[in-house]
Amino acid sequence: MKWVQAMMKYHELLKIVNPKRAKVAEMNEKLSIVRARLEEKRKKLKEVEEMMAELQAQYEEKVETERALVQKIEDSSKKLVRAGKIIGGLAGEKVRWEETVKRLEKEGSYLVGDCLVAAGMIAYSGPFTAKYRTELEAEWFTKISQLGIKVSEGVSMKAIMEDPVTIKTWTMA
Repeated sequence: MKWVQAMMKYHELLKIVNPKRAKVAEMNEKLSIVRARLEEKRKKLKEVEEMMAELQAQYEEKVETERALVQKIEDSSKKLVRAGKIIGGLAGEKVRWEETVKRLEKEGSYLVGDCLVAAGMIAYSGPFTAKYRTELEAEWFTKISQLGIKVSEGVSMKAIMEDPVTIKTWTMA
């Protein structure tokens, strides 16, 4: 009898528990589906986060590149302004340089004759008096001119050989 009562109780409990077991099985099935979807969504989320991290890194890299380029532009602008100032400052020098070039070209054409006069005077006029040296220098000038060699007007050994700075130093001493 106890056995029958126990079986009856068991049967009554099964009536209550079986629908709950079925419900648990159904819920477990739904849970596994939801977990599968959740896992899929987590994978997608992870991919999106990785893509976001990659895009963020690219963004930061581009921002840094932009900063560097802006700095280069600023530096170049400063250099351009400085170069403009230098060029402006040198514009006045252009006239002087052109005059110097013309003068040096003219003097260059007389270089051979002028050096010939100076070398001749150094080599041959040392033991003579100043008056005789001046006459000798004039003769050298005339003879070189007659030979068709260009010579500066009023050329002298002193003019070619002297250094004005050294002469000033001697005079001050």
